[in-house]
Amino acid sequence: MRNAWLYILVGGIFEIIWAVSMKYSDGFTNVLWTIAALAFIVLSLIMLSKAIAAGMPLGTAYAVWVGIGAVGTFFFGILLMNESAEAVRIIFVSMVIAGIVGLQKTSSKNG
Repeated sequence: MRNAWLYILVGGIFEIIWAVSMKYSDGFTNVLWTIAALAFIVLSLIMLSKAIAAGMPLGTAYAVWVGIGAVGTFFFGILLMNESAEAVRIIFVSMVIAGIVGLQKTSSKNG
């Protein structure tokens, strides 16, 4: 099951990279950023698939994968794109983080 969590972590990181790349692709008009976004979408999906194949329950895998991507993209939006860092937004994204941790702690070892 440890490999499954590693696949999800890497897939979530790839999810963040493709989302940020998509923003920089400027509506898919910048070819290099478009290629990066598409490549990381595929890599992210491959990692999700590997996690499921390694025994992680589908619902857990998908929720954590999306959560890592959403939280990471949220923070990169603040860091790179001058998006709002209001306390209330941080509180709500913290709830997503709590959900990810909860799923990891309660996920069965047998899938």
